[in-house]
Amino acid sequence: VPVCEGWGSSVPLFRCFRTSFSPTGRPHLAPPQNVTLLSRNFSVYLTWLPGPGYSQNVTYFVAYQSAPTPRRWRKVKQCAGTKELACSLMCLEKQDLYNKFKGRVWAVSTGSRSPPVESKYLDYLFDVEPAPPVLVVTRKEAILSINATYQLPHCMPPPDLKYEVDFWKEGTKNEEGSLFPEAFPAYP
Repeated sequence: VPVCEGWGSSVPLFRCFRTSFSPTGRPHLAPPQNVTLLSRNFSVYLTWLPGPGYSQNVTYFVAYQSAPTPRRWRKVKQCAGTKELACSLMCLEKQDLYNKFKGRVWAVSTGSRSPPVESKYLDYLFDVEPAPPVLVVTRKEAILSINATYQLPHCMPPPDLKYEVDFWKEGTKNEEGSLFPEAFPAYP
């Protein structure tokens, strides 16, 4: 195994590339990569990939920041010391979904830590991906009723959602438009 010199002792070459040192002499891990806020089904997750050369004993810590308090990072307790590559950023202590926010993650291993890596901001009320509704269709004689429901995170304010319903003949691809061109009211 090739080694590199000058680090206090000879160490395998691959460790020279994955570890750097801070001005205080403490080793740094390479930072996590591809740190992204991902929206799915009314929820938001901070996701990332391991940095190059990470070993099995690396754990991660996550924090978030709201736009109104840009210098204050709040740690996400349920993701402290996690080995997962994703962390839910929903329903957090003192989180305000009416303000945009971002997340950051850093890696920790025995005696070393990576610098934190930040995501871009996400504006929950404008950027969140809604979940598809669960549809219950009931027919009584000539009346067709459709009930659409959805599951929200417990902390989310009730959204003002409206659904658009299209009908088409079974076996066609709805290329000709709805069988019923008049608009049907959609109720949340």
